[in-house]
Amino acid sequence: MTSNIWGDKWLSASHECQWAGMICETVQTKAKTVVGVSVRWNQLNGPLPWEIALLPHLKQLHLDDNMLSGMLPPKLLSFSLKQLHLSINQLSGPIPARWFENLRDGNAKLTSLQIYENRLTGNIPSEVGLFPMEVVYLHRNQLNGSLPVELFSHTSLRILLLGHNDFTGTFPSEIGLLTSLKGGLYLGHTHISGTLHSEIALLSTLKEIDLSFTNMHGTLPEEVYTGLTDLRAFSGNNCNFSGTISSSLGLLTDLGWLDLSNNNFDGTIPNEIEALTELRRLLVNGNQFTGTVPMHVCHSAAYVDNYGGTSLVVADCLPNQETGVPKIECAADCCTSCCDNTGVCLAN
Repeated sequence: MTSNIWGDKWLSASHECQWAGMICETVQTKAKTVVGVSVRWNQLNGPLPWEIALLPHLKQLHLDDNMLSGMLPPKLLSFSLKQLHLSINQLSGPIPARWFENLRDGNAKLTSLQIYENRLTGNIPSEVGLFPMEVVYLHRNQLNGSLPVELFSHTSLRILLLGHNDFTGTFPSEIGLLTSLKGGLYLGHTHISGTLHSEIALLSTLKEIDLSFTNMHGTLPEEVYTGLTDLRAFSGNNCNFSGTISSSLGLLTDLGWLDLSNNNFDGTIPNEIEALTELRRLLVNGNQFTGTVPMHVCHSAAYVDNYGGTSLVVADCLPNQETGVPKIECAADCCTSCCDNTGVCLAN
């Protein structure tokens, strides 16, 4: 592992606590010792040395946004490590099951595993359930296989990012066990299939759900509307969802982003949507909705939102290529884009 910009003291005769990126503490009333290595954005390249695990009191290893390559060393994890952050590198190969097997009988402390935007392949080891995980970021890799049931045994898990991988299998019914999940559940751009289980309502503090570009199907259970009252964003676009939208949608008063585009929904958009005063993104094009886009949506969408730009309302309000009649009506200057039955959309 080498770098061009480590600094003058790196690997010098000076105490390692003076090296760039080293975090040191006094441990057990002894001299200062290394408890953290944080060398981000530093052009590190080459393989990751397993010898880092020999640091007896290492709590955090942050080597994000470098050019590290090669496979993950099987001996990298230690009993003391709490945070392993290796995201945005060029690491490849599987997540070693030995990481977790080696610590099976110990008091493992790993709470944050972040290795997103690499080239990892293979399954998530079932042994991952042995750790008190709070944060798991594994998105934007090439991981595959079914999600291990053990992953959902982490009642302390606060955010789970697994999108943009090649996962298969069905949406886990064990999702209801993640009662501490608050930040988000991201499974978009995978091959996950099945229906959205009503148990998801047990995640009452969940803020964001992304199931976009998956093989999910079926209706949205009533419990999504009645149980996830803290929800701020729901992305279920480009799936195979169907059925109608419940009038209980009005209970999701914090919802700011709702993308249901390119599914098989039908019926009308319920007038109860007027209760969603925070709604700034509504995409319902590519469905079989009829009726009229409620005017309140248009009034809310007139404001600049917290997602970094002006708001969007997109619906199938262009004339159908076959009948000449739009599927859904949208008042003048309401929808920011209108689409037809072929998927062509034009900005208003």
